[in-house]
Amino acid sequence: MRTIKSSLFLFCILLVSALARAGELTDISEGIEYQTLSNPQSVANPDKIEVIEFFSYACPHCYHLEPDVDQWLAKKTDKIEFIRIPAIFNKQWEAFARVYYTAEVFGIVDKVHGRIFDAIHGPGKKIKSIADLEAIFTEQGISPKEFEQTLTSFTVATKIQKAKAMTRKYGVDSVPMIFVQGKYKTSSSLANGHENVFKVVDYIIQHEKM
Repeated sequence: MRTIKSSLFLFCILLVSALARAGELTDISEGIEYQTLSNPQSVANPDKIEVIEFFSYACPHCYHLEPDVDQWLAKKTDKIEFIRIPAIFNKQWEAFARVYYTAEVFGIVDKVHGRIFDAIHGPGKKIKSIADLEAIFTEQGISPKEFEQTLTSFTVATKIQKAKAMTRKYGVDSVPMIFVQGKYKTSSSLANGHENVFKVVDYIIQHEKM
């Protein structure tokens, strides 16, 4: 009886351990956790490793990846250039991209980026229009008039056109999607979970440095 109980106990430990490792990334391979682009893109600064995140405030998966983005940004070195680009697939996503670029024009992305995600996807939050996000900017000293004028400004419109071009150029068909040095891409689905995305990114960066 003791032997049976011991065996069952050992089995339970092994099962729990296996389940705990189910989402872990123990090996990273090209073609599985990340892909090499058939048409590599040029980077803005060849002296740095460029990491681009295509995202949208409309995307719940981007919202769930955001804490991992923040953790990675907190420890990245100055040798890495991180760029956010809002992917634009339709008019709604374009409207959310305008909100992002409005924050960029005012230099407050770091202060409002997470707040915007929370307002759209957080518990009990129901955003019905872009105007519902205006209060987030008001808290940063941006008047409603300034917000509306910048949202529809030529500067933001120019950024929108560039974002559309980049979305097409990189062949982005879903988000979040991460590109490294214009050569490689990964995503939550490729990396087997959002918690693994930046493990793959770090692996690619080390591979690129070699």
